[in-house]
Amino acid sequence: MARTSSLSEKPRSDKPRRLVDWLNPTGARKVHSLVDKIYKKKNLEIAWIKVKKNKGCGGVDGQSIGEFEIDVTQHLDRLYNELKSGKYNPKPVLQHLIPKAGQAGKMRALGIPTIYDRVCQQAILNRLEGIFEPLFDDASFGYRQGRSTKDALRKVWKEIEEGHEWIVDADLENFFGSADHGKVMTLLSQRIADGKVLKLIENILKAGSMVEGRYTVVEEGVPQGGSLSPLKVIFF
Repeated sequence: MARTSSLSEKPRSDKPRRLVDWLNPTGARKVHSLVDKIYKKKNLEIAWIKVKKNKGCGGVDGQSIGEFEIDVTQHLDRLYNELKSGKYNPKPVLQHLIPKAGQAGKMRALGIPTIYDRVCQQAILNRLEGIFEPLFDDASFGYRQGRSTKDALRKVWKEIEEGHEWIVDADLENFFGSADHGKVMTLLSQRIADGKVLKLIENILKAGSMVEGRYTVVEEGVPQGGSLSPLKVIFF
């Protein structure tokens, strides 16, 4: 789902309106001991169900959803052990260039993790959503559970009916590809104190990509195509 926000409304409260406003907030509480919640077997099972439902092709190892499912119990047991022991090591994403919708001749890079890595990313996201969801603005609709583009349109229409005449539609060019890893980790560390989880996410960001059979080091950007791609919204 595309990132969608309504920027027409007046502030409804005195809460910070962007996640960056939560940097070092007075009395901010950090989440400790998070990694064990991520590798909990029930969470891994839920993550697998979500990955399976989203479908999609395999990554650099060529393994499909169907092939993964044949030995799913063994895969989840292995992921559990690797996350618990700190031995998990993500593979590079498989990069594909696909046409940009509505922009003839322009392409965007899609980074496809392996099914195994997607399950891991989804397991992390399952736990991060509850931590960051309370910080999001009421006018933010993209990448949030229970919200859709239709909800955003209803919000815009409500603002119009209330007499607000200006609507601004804006986008950041190549945000996925240019997100600063250092800033991502800094923002995450404001709410997460578990160093193992932070290192895990950093390793995913720096896993690199395979482009036409060649490994490419990735020093910036969030691969668009993985379960953790919505982490980019922490910048807003």
